[in-house]
Amino acid sequence: MTLRPTRRGFMLGTAGAAAAALLAACGSDDDGSAGTSAATTATGPQGSGFPITVRDRYGTTTVERMPERVVVYGYNDHDTVLALGVVPLGLIKWIPEWKRGVGPWSLDALGDARPVLFEGQEVPFERIAALRPDLIIAVGQNLRASDHDRLRQIAPIVSTPGGYPAWGLPPTEQALQIGTALGMRAETERLVRGLEDLYARTRADNPTFAGRTVMVVTPVEDGQMSIFSDTDARGRLIANLGFRQPAAVADVVGDEFYAYLSPEKFDLLDVDALLVLAYNRASADALDKMATYKQLDVVRRGGAVVVDDMDTAMALAAGTVTSIPYALGRVVPQLRAALAKA
Repeated sequence: MTLRPTRRGFMLGTAGAAAAALLAACGSDDDGSAGTSAATTATGPQGSGFPITVRDRYGTTTVERMPERVVVYGYNDHDTVLALGVVPLGLIKWIPEWKRGVGPWSLDALGDARPVLFEGQEVPFERIAALRPDLIIAVGQNLRASDHDRLRQIAPIVSTPGGYPAWGLPPTEQALQIGTALGMRAETERLVRGLEDLYARTRADNPTFAGRTVMVVTPVEDGQMSIFSDTDARGRLIANLGFRQPAAVADVVGDEFYAYLSPEKFDLLDVDALLVLAYNRASADALDKMATYKQLDVVRRGGAVVVDDMDTAMALAAGTVTSIPYALGRVVPQLRAALAKA
């Protein structure tokens, strides 16, 4: 069974984004299939309060006891799992560049472990079952009901809570859903408070951010730009920093988490500052050849912050309680400088 469009293919808002050429390749040089995890069971602190019942959009799941063999099948769920001290036996390899499946902000927590890495657009039911999990975490995912039901036959599964659009779960709610299933609600609440405090400090330190118009965009093929909904991780970042996106963004994006913006509509991008996720130097250099982009007032006055660093751009795309702090330290000073030119 094939998944609905995922963040592996649409991380940048397009399956064919020029900036995503390498990301979409899903290389086979190190997919984890030949290796083994550093541990035969998930490791970490013991949770409490079991049995625990967790509700998601497909119903309820009861986790009878502290899971010892955790498999993660949400694109970015591993960040929270690792931050709680649990090392999963398997996780999704989101991009080829992450040879161990996680971003640099999670490497220390991963330690020497070598989880099995899942790739491709289809749920690898057999590979997941072979790991003999006693809990499957798929919160940062957009599973079909049929795939959810089949995974539930392998082990208890906790997926996305109801009430949110696809790929629109707030990072704090994602973390709490995961932490609850692991019996570590209190520990997760501390992680959430840490992120909320960081946002609050950033807003307090930058009072000029309040109410300014800022957008996160990604260049794609055919001279277009991807823009992101207010409920996407990138849109939520904007709001949490005190910024706002133009109201027209919601009309363009509709019910999706992103939309392509053609050059004739680039006037929407003339905001106080642009955060351009180029992901690599080549894509950043290509912006210099995009006449419609260079003609924007925000670009001409120096109000565009171009992120050509893969890890920082991915940290923003992932939008987790541990990736966001990694990214903020890198982009906030640049945003402050860009807004000073507005």
